[in-house]
Amino acid sequence: MKACAAACLLVLLSPLAQAEQRPPAAPAPATTAAAHARLEALQGQVKSEDAQVRQLKAKVDTLESNTQAARRALEERDRKIAELQRQLEAKQGH
Repeated sequence: MKACAAACLLVLLSPLAQAEQRPPAAPAPATTAAAHARLEALQGQVKSEDAQVRQLKAKVDTLESNTQAARRALEERDRKIAELQRQLEAKQGH
């Protein structure tokens, strides 16, 4: 009976022992090449999107600069109009 139990135990443990001795399977070359290709594609996409972000930031900076210049010009025009109105009122008052 003990011999049978020992034999059964050896049979059950044999696949476990073999599994421990096997080196980990290396990725298949096709899988590695596909992963590398995907990585390169993603890196290219990141570079492209980075370039787009830089372009958009430059456009925003230009728009902000133009907005500030337009605001200053409008304020200057409003000051001139106010000064001309004061001069007109002063002449009409005399």
